[in-house]
Amino acid sequence: MRKNLSKVKISAEFKGFPLSAHGQTVSLFLGQKPNLFTSEFQFPMMVLKESSLKQNIDRMSQYCADRGVSLAPHVKTPMSPQLGQRQIDAGAWALTVANFAQASVFLEFGFTRLIIANEVLEPTSIREIANLNALGKAEIIFYIDSLEALGIVEAAVTNQDRAILNIFLEIGTEGGRAGIRDLKGLDPILLKISKNPKFRIRGVSGFEGAAPDVNRKTAGIKNLRKFLSKIVAAAEIVAPYMKEDRLIISGGGSSYFDYVIEEFKKYKGDAHIILRSGGYISHDHVHYENLYPFMELGKAQQFLPALEIWSRVLSVPEKNLAILNFGKRDAGNDLDNPLPIKVLNKKMKPLKASIKQLNDQHAFMKVTPSTVQVGDIVGCGISHPCTNFDKWRLIPLVDDNYNVVDLIHTFF
Repeated sequence: MRKNLSKVKISAEFKGFPLSAHGQTVSLFLGQKPNLFTSEFQFPMMVLKESSLKQNIDRMSQYCADRGVSLAPHVKTPMSPQLGQRQIDAGAWALTVANFAQASVFLEFGFTRLIIANEVLEPTSIREIANLNALGKAEIIFYIDSLEALGIVEAAVTNQDRAILNIFLEIGTEGGRAGIRDLKGLDPILLKISKNPKFRIRGVSGFEGAAPDVNRKTAGIKNLRKFLSKIVAAAEIVAPYMKEDRLIISGGGSSYFDYVIEEFKKYKGDAHIILRSGGYISHDHVHYENLYPFMELGKAQQFLPALEIWSRVLSVPEKNLAILNFGKRDAGNDLDNPLPIKVLNKKMKPLKASIKQLNDQHAFMKVTPSTVQVGDIVGCGISHPCTNFDKWRLIPLVDDNYNVVDLIHTFF
């Protein structure tokens, strides 16, 4: 990576760190071998578990290798170049982002092969992507799903002599997000692209997780397969327009990538299948835990929850209620509230409780009487990691004894 994050100074901009660490560089702080519970961290504090992180990265890498597919993990989840590098080191073909602003972050850290899993319609972004591709400084692919979008992209580079634009045709479904609904609309777009030497058709893409009524139940699987087969059908339409590049078929969030591979492998031609799973890197305790392919397997073959948020019990105002000092500013609850899993008083103990409500800075935890006391430290797992990383700019990476082994920077 081009930027030296070890020289960044810890300050009040990074919440939760010991006051004594303010003014120290990351490397100096780590050299003191800090511990989450004995080094005066100020709770709440979110941490990332090293053992779970490593297992998740290795498990996904091996899963893809065993099935002859590639991985371009969606790094919009953690927005961390450090974690992106670990995924590349484990064999990832590229990194996926959601827009050019996110791509710019990873470009600054030296990553050059990026998929923008979205339409890009800002003229300045289009021109910069075209220039980076043409100069060989990057290989950036983005989506188009309409003649109108194509017109905007073409207009942006009309006066740009050196321009290369790598394009995925995005396939969508009724009630879903962006993407071509009717495959009859593919040919007019492909024909127009093929006449412009600045464009390179790279393949087709879609996101099955955004399709309505998709789940692992019987009816949901039928809906899932139907959408995935539509992407394969689109690949068959796109194939005759391909030139020197190998056709790419891309899909796969962190919930249904087993079905994605199964359906994409039904394509009869030669295709490069690329998954874009991202949330798997940290997994979670609720949402993905109930959806992903490995949940029936033994622990050694599963993804493991890697994110925990630790907070103090501020008050026990009622016998079944404890108030914790974290809230929506510290943890996401777009799908589910965090899940209490541990309590630390004089020693660590498992905790059975539930978070019933989050305010901006408070969590309402339902507990059995005398389970926790004022001042205890409670650890919660999270649901859906995508809205948790963005709450923290600097996250301790801890071993199983909560010794801090690294600090993970995020760039939202």
